[in-house]
Amino acid sequence: MNNKTLLSVISLIGCLIVNPVNAASLSKANAAIEAKDYKTALHELKPLVDAGKPSATNLMGKMYQNGWGVPASIERAKAFYKKGARSGHIDSVNSLRALDDIAYLKELQLIKEKASAGNATAQNRFGEMLEYGFGVKRDLNAAFAQYQLAADQGYVVAQHNVGRSYNFGTGVAQDYAKAENWYRIAANKGYNQSMFYLGTLYATAHGQDNSTSQDIIAFAWMNNAAALGDSTAASIESRLLMKLKKEQIQEAKDLAEKYKKTYVIPFQ
Repeated sequence: MNNKTLLSVISLIGCLIVNPVNAASLSKANAAIEAKDYKTALHELKPLVDAGKPSATNLMGKMYQNGWGVPASIERAKAFYKKGARSGHIDSVNSLRALDDIAYLKELQLIKEKASAGNATAQNRFGEMLEYGFGVKRDLNAAFAQYQLAADQGYVVAQHNVGRSYNFGTGVAQDYAKAENWYRIAANKGYNQSMFYLGTLYATAHGQDNSTSQDIIAFAWMNNAAALGDSTAASIESRLLMKLKKEQIQEAKDLAEKYKKTYVIPFQ
């Protein structure tokens, strides 16, 4: 037998060998689940899951979510859904969202009660849920109203969110001056995100302080946000420094040091 014939025989044998992954059938797994034969369903799914088939990982997630033949575990279910979602598998993405919605609905009931009773933390969280549609239909105007209620009670996260709402015109007319005012209120309490957003206001020439270059002020805010651990601010700070003229660099660093005494040191 020459080499060409030998290779042909080997190829034919390879075609006849049944791949265990291909032998396992998703349809058989689904049928077994419908028949409540979870042992068979798991047997069919395992090789497909091991091979990273997203339809199988999604179905395995449902097994854990519902406790079908395995101990019920929302965390395990979520892990399987995430595997499929990372590959762009739409059913896995939808399963993950549905799982999150269940948790959000439970949270929403508690949050609404506390928010109605005037709890500032709950009002802010209710605002976030309304803004992003967590367990409830998105309502930007209602979200802003909740943020404002909490901000008026002095809750710093809500004060930042009111600033952000004015910044981007989310649920309220866009107003950079009001955005800056609320960001500064939160920054005065050491709130890092507000310092970052103040930096973005000035980096995009929307800041209200015209005492010096907007880029210099943007650098000062980003420098302090970076000092409090914001890695994105650190990256932007470096780019802003490159934009400054040589004679502006020292002024920018001096202003950053001045801000540090007010916005960073008291909260470290």
